[in-house]
Amino acid sequence: MKKIAVVLLSTVVCGTLASAKIVQQFEPEKDTSAFKGKPEVSLATDLSFYYQGIGQDIKGTTTNGTTYTTPASIESGLILPTANFDINAKIMSGFNVKLQTMLASHHHNDTYVKGGYATIDNLDFIAPGFLSEFMRNATIKIGVNDINYGDDQYRRTDNANVMRNPFINNMAVEGYLQGTHVELLYRIPSISSFAMVGITNGQANPQDVTKTEYDNTSATASSNRYGIYTKLGFDQQINDDLRFRATESVYIIEGANRNDLYSSDKAGNVMTTVFGADSAASMSSGWNAMSGYVKTPAGTYVSKSAADVLASKTNLFLKYKDTELYGMYEIADGADVYDKSMTMNHYAVDLVQRFNNDKFWLAARYENAVVEYQDAFNDFGDAELTQWQLTAGWFLSKNAVAKIEYIDQERENFSIYRDGKASFNGFMINASLSF
Repeated sequence: MKKIAVVLLSTVVCGTLASAKIVQQFEPEKDTSAFKGKPEVSLATDLSFYYQGIGQDIKGTTTNGTTYTTPASIESGLILPTANFDINAKIMSGFNVKLQTMLASHHHNDTYVKGGYATIDNLDFIAPGFLSEFMRNATIKIGVNDINYGDDQYRRTDNANVMRNPFINNMAVEGYLQGTHVELLYRIPSISSFAMVGITNGQANPQDVTKTEYDNTSATASSNRYGIYTKLGFDQQINDDLRFRATESVYIIEGANRNDLYSSDKAGNVMTTVFGADSAASMSSGWNAMSGYVKTPAGTYVSKSAADVLASKTNLFLKYKDTELYGMYEIADGADVYDKSMTMNHYAVDLVQRFNNDKFWLAARYENAVVEYQDAFNDFGDAELTQWQLTAGWFLSKNAVAKIEYIDQERENFSIYRDGKASFNGFMINASLSF
């Protein structure tokens, strides 16, 4: 506890000295600021510390349906801090770029680039006033970043950046993708609505462009497939006390050898070493629900994401005074390279109560996902994951936050575990800076 106190005290001191940071929720507003004639550059950094006290119940795991290995035990203690470093630049009128770097994460401990992208709010660089009427309400986004599928990416922890997330851990099943993409967002202010369409290669690693055959059969999949996604939304501040937002998103991809829609976080999970050990455990507290084991020509089994996916996500956000209700319902239909079907029903509900002008808050989340996979090992039936999170938070300053969370996750009918069951529960403490 002494180490935790030192971390929290240091965060309070540094947070008091740091400059204020404005946090944007959901789609950012259109940039209409004037260009001063030369590029304007700003820097943003995030630093997060974690204490983890988690216990697990698991008898063994398998990678081929028969061979079991014993998972590593988990001890309580401080885990690897995470850090982000972002460069923002206004290059010309209505043209902004962002380069995102992870200085340390739970997936890669060394420094690496998460991605970079440009947002274009006018086309004056082509010709003054070019398509000005259309671009008055439009924004083009292009690069490598989080695609705008659903609303969850606006309320999640992104490596060391935790300010928008009322919880410590993200959802266990995340329809969230960091990939190369192009998006067009069009706002309709008269009815408080917007429409977006995008295209992506569906991968967190765009270097993967291979074609693979499986099990000496005609089953093949290619990595150079593109996913199409779209989003419609209504978002209105009805009065000073009430805000209502509802969105509907759809994502589709076919014949993909690699599809990272449910396994895309380059940072790895916030929690470490659950259901596994070392670097292999970086994603283990989450679940790539639309995946299964397929047989290679060498006779080994490998875990592959669904070759075909059609997913839809409905999000609801309601804020009345200091109370927030956030809901998500997602349906996914897919098939593996052998055309064996897999379907998912997934939902989550968040309730957040804020106090003292948002300085303190309490939050609760319930999440459930059920997947029916036609070709699952051991025939345990529909795999089901349930997760509870209870969190208390404190904004120490505009730039510093501390959180404590209890989390409980249970898995049933998972073919990779010896009796189909696995679980973990415990608490985490987080202290973070963003400036």
